[in-house]
Amino acid sequence: MKRTDPLGPEFYAPLTKAEIATDIAFYLAGVLSIAILLIDKTSKPQLYDAVQASFIVLAVTFFASGLVVRTYFAARAHTERVADFFSNAFSIPLLSTPSIGYYNTEGVDPYRRMGSALLENALFTKAIVKNMLAFERGRILIYGIIWLWAVLFRATDLGIVAIAAQVIFSEQLVSRWVRMEWLRARTERIFDDIYRLFQSTADADSSEFRARVVEAVVRYETSKAQAGLSLSSKTFDNLNEALSAQWTKIAGQLGIGASAGTGL
Repeated sequence: MKRTDPLGPEFYAPLTKAEIATDIAFYLAGVLSIAILLIDKTSKPQLYDAVQASFIVLAVTFFASGLVVRTYFAARAHTERVADFFSNAFSIPLLSTPSIGYYNTEGVDPYRRMGSALLENALFTKAIVKNMLAFERGRILIYGIIWLWAVLFRATDLGIVAIAAQVIFSEQLVSRWVRMEWLRARTERIFDDIYRLFQSTADADSSEFRARVVEAVVRYETSKAQAGLSLSSKTFDNLNEALSAQWTKIAGQLGIGASAGTGL
């Protein structure tokens, strides 16, 4: 079966571009906020006013783009992916262009397919987030050391230290790292719970099995929504082959059929 995922280019590609634009506005605003402190307002009033105006424009742009990403691009992509997930589980096209082969789980029972797809998604998500964290941890460590050195170095202007603190402890850096650590822990727990559920449940048609699968799906989707993170497509491409092989082995052990590798 040919694998197609129309949701990627239609919803996730615009989300990625919007997030990149937000990051650019954030870092440029951070640079200009420091530049304002270094420019002598008396001797260079025009340059000071130009930098000040540019900073205000970028700050407003960052604020507005962040709202648009959260309330429109991310929410839209997440909603469509959830609808596609349930379309696969219940074999009902909730979208005009559902994915084909994105979820390639076996089984007639929709709850069994749902649990299988969730297990695979959790496997990919926790691995991708763990890989992304290697960069995030290193970045936070470097920024933190530089900021701490600046604080302890008495010649450093306190205004620059304050601006640097605002940048480091912002939504884009420390908050992002913490949310990423939290999402990794949550998806690891969900994966373990669903794995044990398949391993210990003989009757997949039981009300208990179905209730636990639905609860885990809700927990997984709300965790992604609360974290507010987009997983790296580059990391997914790099890990896809190895994770797909791992998933085939896990699916065989549990007798739930192998999938083509979805990830998100």
